[in-house]
Amino acid sequence: MGFWIFMFIMTLLIPLALLLIWYICPKISKINGTIGYRTPRSMKNQDSWDFAQKECAKNSLILFFPTLFLSVVVMPFFIHERKDIIGWIGFFVTVVQLISFGAIIFMTERALKRNNL
Repeated sequence: MGFWIFMFIMTLLIPLALLLIWYICPKISKINGTIGYRTPRSMKNQDSWDFAQKECAKNSLILFFPTLFLSVVVMPFFIHERKDIIGWIGFFVTVVQLISFGAIIFMTERALKRNNL
């Protein structure tokens, strides 16, 4: 049971990170190289930077719910399984959740391009 709790908490880290992105990105007002959504297209000018931060935050909130749902729905089915099965299920849930970061980049870059920023 202890390992299941550990893995459940680990699968909640990516949804938590997405929520953190949603909260922090819109508050970053100046172009910088350390924090925020930083790609060459988003750092071209202040307008594209502001748009990218808001779009990234919006996309991360959209993807927060499916990743949270994945953890909360899938993991309880394996609460009484062996440690190795719990570990592999937790691994696969996390890998699927990690795809959301690539989706955020894709969706934000597409929006930047569509708005000619």
